[in-house]
Amino acid sequence: MNCYVEKGFLGNWKFNDGKSTLSIEKIGETYKCIWKIYKENTCYEYFGIGMFVDDKLFVSRYLKQVPVAGIGMYKQIGDFRSNSALWASTQNFDTLGSGIALRKDTSECFEGNYKVRYFIKEYESPVYDLKIIKKEQSDNLYDLNWAVNNEVQLHGIGTIDNGQMFLAYGGIDFEYEVVVLSSGNQSTLNGKCSSVSNCSINEEIYSR
Repeated sequence: MNCYVEKGFLGNWKFNDGKSTLSIEKIGETYKCIWKIYKENTCYEYFGIGMFVDDKLFVSRYLKQVPVAGIGMYKQIGDFRSNSALWASTQNFDTLGSGIALRKDTSECFEGNYKVRYFIKEYESPVYDLKIIKKEQSDNLYDLNWAVNNEVQLHGIGTIDNGQMFLAYGGIDFEYEVVVLSSGNQSTLNGKCSSVSNCSINEEIYSR
């Protein structure tokens, strides 16, 4: 991890529209983001929880009133039947958790059906049935659903970056976006954003 690059993301940023703003601060092992986005003379406030990997900040963005949200990363290991997981949730905001996802398929793609368990602070999750499906009309976006006893508990949106899948997730009644922030230079950030509800990737540019 490049600590100099990491620190360059912190602080206050403005959108190109001159009104909308983004603030980023580090809290423990994760990052807290607050967006104030103006649309048609109305200000919408979004929160975000993020992790810093490979000189990029990956964030789960959600409306302020959403009760629980999270950011995650899957990395294929071994013969591709296993994915290691790194994740964080607003329930344990300052701590990264781990996990393992297993399947029978040895394909190099992330699509498939998995058995998943997560771990954090002496806590073990139930075993989830995770289904990852590539979104139609998209080469790089995926739908994810986590179920227990055939009942979907969580859903999310995933994107591939440097051979790893980064995802935003939470309860099925709410909308989430995965936001990938990269540094253009010391005074600009470039953002790529994708939401659960569509197949497009939108770009945002921030400056000091």
